[in-house]
Amino acid sequence: MHLATTAEGLPAGPVRAPKLGTTSALRQLWHSRIEKDISLTLIVQIVLGLLLVVGLVTIIMSNKNWHWTKLTLVLLIFFAGVGYLFLAAETVRIHQNLRKNIPRFQDQIATLEKQNYELVNGVRDEPGINELDHRLQIVTRERGRVWRNVMPAGQLNPEGALPVEITSPIPHGLEQDAIVYAFESGNPNSADPSGGPQYLGEFRVKAVQEGGALLESVLLLGNRDRQRLGSSQGPWRLYETMPIDRHALYAELGEEALRQMVPAESADEYLRHGTEATADDDQWHVIGIDDNGNRVGPDNIDQAVRKLYDRSLRDYAFIFNQLAGERIVAIAKQAAVAKDNEKLLQSLEGAEATGKFRQQQIDSLNRDLAGMKTDREAIESHRDAVLGLLTHFEERIAGYLKANSELAKRYTTQQLGLASYIDRVAPAP
Repeated sequence: MHLATTAEGLPAGPVRAPKLGTTSALRQLWHSRIEKDISLTLIVQIVLGLLLVVGLVTIIMSNKNWHWTKLTLVLLIFFAGVGYLFLAAETVRIHQNLRKNIPRFQDQIATLEKQNYELVNGVRDEPGINELDHRLQIVTRERGRVWRNVMPAGQLNPEGALPVEITSPIPHGLEQDAIVYAFESGNPNSADPSGGPQYLGEFRVKAVQEGGALLESVLLLGNRDRQRLGSSQGPWRLYETMPIDRHALYAELGEEALRQMVPAESADEYLRHGTEATADDDQWHVIGIDDNGNRVGPDNIDQAVRKLYDRSLRDYAFIFNQLAGERIVAIAKQAAVAKDNEKLLQSLEGAEATGKFRQQQIDSLNRDLAGMKTDREAIESHRDAVLGLLTHFEERIAGYLKANSELAKRYTTQQLGLASYIDRVAPAP
């Protein structure tokens, strides 16, 4: 049994239904009273008629003994009494007409009180207002505060701050330096997520004013984020806490509705949740169920009688922050790669200029080579001519040497012969 905690005028404690036996007794009592009132009314009417007749006869018969003033006074008193009795009878009739509906109204009151009791406290498996209000408070506490129909009210400044207008509630209750998460309102476009309403980012309340606030992005905004924020027309939803991913949110959705809400690459993961696991599923997506239908721990998965596919819940705040960090790293790498590309382009331009210079040198060397080849051909032709002359002169020299050798031999022979002749002619002293 729960106590009412809402502010809509619900009772502070449980409402108890009236006892049906007491209601029946009251109804019978009212019926008996109505019957008595009907009998009394009839008796009063008869008595009133008799009194009227007797009174008139008595007054008429007394006109001989009474003075006309006494007769007039008695007649007035008689008519006043008759009027009083008439009003009394009319009062009885009015009470009778009004009280005859009391049992029906009491039955309706008993029925409505029973319905009110069931609405407040529930009946059988249907929760009542107290239980639903308790659940609503739990869900609201988990979700945190939400500001809906928030409209951008200015341009995004270079520091990443944007003014917004908050129409409800009044006052809006945002505090300075609070952190909020902004989403565009509307149904997402699962076919093209970038083309439909989407998550805008994490913002800090830089300043507050009546009917609005100044939001500053917590993370570094890129060109795409600035363009998206600047082109967003609203309305937005601001969440005090990042929405939590829960299995119950999608438990009652059909396949068609689910595929329209989530991207195509994730739809099968949502549809398979709670179905039988397959051998291809990794251990992080498999849970075990024992004989009593309770979930077993990961260390006792071998004792499970059934293994079901379990979709891993996502911590969107952590994921968005992690992706933002990865995006910053990617932007830094992109800038570094762009700088490297710029340097490479400069080096390439220098290499191309050097290549053109080298090509000019090659062309010049080729022209020099062609001239050298021409000179070589001339030199080789001159060399061949010189070698021919050399061979000719060598042959002539060889002939002259042979002739000189023969001449020397002849001269030597002549000298030796002359020496022998002198020795013979002129003896030694």
